[in-house]
Amino acid sequence: MIKLELFNGKKTYMFPNGEVATPERIKQQFPAVEVFPHVLEVNGNVCQAVQELAAMRSSYGIDDALTDAQALEAMQKMINSPPPAPEPSAQERIAAALEFQNLINM
Repeated sequence: MIKLELFNGKKTYMFPNGEVATPERIKQQFPAVEVFPHVLEVNGNVCQAVQELAAMRSSYGIDDALTDAQALEAMQKMINSPPPAPEPSAQERIAAALEFQNLINM
């Protein structure tokens, strides 16, 4: 399960390559975290991504009226929800209807 956290500069993580991601290291690699609010995508203790909060709100269609905590919760719910089941194609529906007709005619 992926967890979203606002970067606060107090917690240490691990990067996917195994390096320790101290707050100073994150600030060094992503200097904008000191200017704009950023979201860390965390899986366990691994920091998988660092993204700007407003950009994430925009890409997920999150209302600006929500607080940052509410927005993070809504985005986290979207990320962790299973993908919808694919709808059958027209060919699959036609094949199923023909099979049903064959069964009825027996």
